[in-house]
Amino acid sequence: MTVLTLKKAATMVVALGLTMSLTACGNQEKADKTNTSSASKDTATITLDFENDKKVDETKQVTISKNQTLLEALKENFKVDEKGGFITSIDGKKQDEAAKKYWMFDINGKMADKGAADIQLKKGDKVAFYLGSF
Repeated sequence: MTVLTLKKAATMVVALGLTMSLTACGNQEKADKTNTSSASKDTATITLDFENDKKVDETKQVTISKNQTLLEALKENFKVDEKGGFITSIDGKKQDEAAKKYWMFDINGKMADKGAADIQLKKGDKVAFYLGSF
């Protein structure tokens, strides 16, 4: 073999090694970003009190994304029916218009002053839905 052929072969081996190293580093960075993003998801807690007896019937810790509304999170985690923007049923438990009991909710211990579609959840929010009267 000539010196020129050996130089070309050596250059190709070095280039191939460098390419493989960069590819492996890139894949590791991608894996690190994936693990970090899933570990840093924000959560909120939603509870349901079907009888408004201060006994929690169901609790779910839900993953929330930036700018996600309470209604969107509720629909992703429970079976929800609504009419005109008002929640009429959650997980099969319907409001009772004759008894004037409607789905209401508190956020972080305070009665909500907006509808579920207008409230953006924040990390750590605690939302309690219950059938209440006006």
